[in-house]
Amino acid sequence: MREILRQSNLDLLREISRLELALSSASVLPELSAYREQISKVCEALRKQRHQNLHDLNLNQDEILPDILSGTQNLAKLFRLYDERFASPILRSLPSDRLCLRVITWLHAHHPETQNVPAALSDGGFSIWPEPQLPVVYFMPSSRQQGLLYLPLFFHEFGHLLYACHEPEMDNLVRELQEKIVGLLEPASQHDDLYTQEAAKMRRAVAASWYLWTQEIFCDMVGFTVGGPCFTRAFSMYLRMNGRDAFHLPREKLELRRHPVTWLRVRLLADRSRQMGWSTEADTLQNEWGKIAATMGVTEDYYGFYDDRFLPSIRQTIDDMLTEASSYQFKVEDVSTCEWDPDSSTPVHLLNRAWSVYLNDPDGYDSWEKQAISDFLANTGTVNHERKQTY
Repeated sequence: MREILRQSNLDLLREISRLELALSSASVLPELSAYREQISKVCEALRKQRHQNLHDLNLNQDEILPDILSGTQNLAKLFRLYDERFASPILRSLPSDRLCLRVITWLHAHHPETQNVPAALSDGGFSIWPEPQLPVVYFMPSSRQQGLLYLPLFFHEFGHLLYACHEPEMDNLVRELQEKIVGLLEPASQHDDLYTQEAAKMRRAVAASWYLWTQEIFCDMVGFTVGGPCFTRAFSMYLRMNGRDAFHLPREKLELRRHPVTWLRVRLLADRSRQMGWSTEADTLQNEWGKIAATMGVTEDYYGFYDDRFLPSIRQTIDDMLTEASSYQFKVEDVSTCEWDPDSSTPVHLLNRAWSVYLNDPDGYDSWEKQAISDFLANTGTVNHERKQTY
């Protein structure tokens, strides 16, 4: 057993050294320096623990072998996590990543619980690894990384990080919503028969689904709270051509589905937009999705997993969650029709302006975007200035 452990620790030590060398020699963007430092510190700690394991093995004390085995297994799992997940954003880093990283850095700087949390970018569908105690990685499709229009979707992913930062409080609010939904579905009188049993089973399925759905809806509302109309436009454009499944799913596929049907998310985003005074945007959003659904012959039906009676409780829960999260809220100047100013405007204004230009001057958009990105990346004052704000 001692020799098995010695081989395993020597092998892991060699792999850690290789990863450390790769990380230290990689050409890293300034926006990734804090992230690389975090990864490197973990690798250093793992390497020191491997040396300690080898030292303990040389003591030739059989009674401590189970402890060394357990420690080696745990460290092997941790190294694998960093090697497979967290190192690649550094090793694949490209100069073009700066655009996304600047927006992500700005986002993190705007919350006291994330301003010291470094983050990185990797390729993939829009998603995030949202563990505040671990390196945070955002994912975005490669082609979308090159332009401004879909950067607002990072605001949704940031919502997952905020949820993780406040998980106990958020989970309590979600459970309260589940109880309210069950209460709304409770019949006035109950009988001990098969129908009653099936109805109770259905209520439990609906409530269980809303544990996951509420989190996604909360993140959508964080997206709108941070970005305003640029988020709803990016959300709609990115998802509206996803086919029939974006509009309708059979009942058996709704149960314990991670995301609500996208059409329901659109309905709730439109409702939020109206609450915030953006009725025209809300009508446009719903009309576009309604036209697509009509063309496909799809009728809105959630088979009891959503009912209009749920809406007041959903609104209240989301309001409470947003208060708990205390995310950045777009300001009047962020949605101004004035041209974006790299010296004084926020990235939120840039992204709203991008959608305005895209919709009103599609032929001139590409040249406008190219210049806007160049100005944004050339200017460092916005991020540094915003980081000094009080919360």
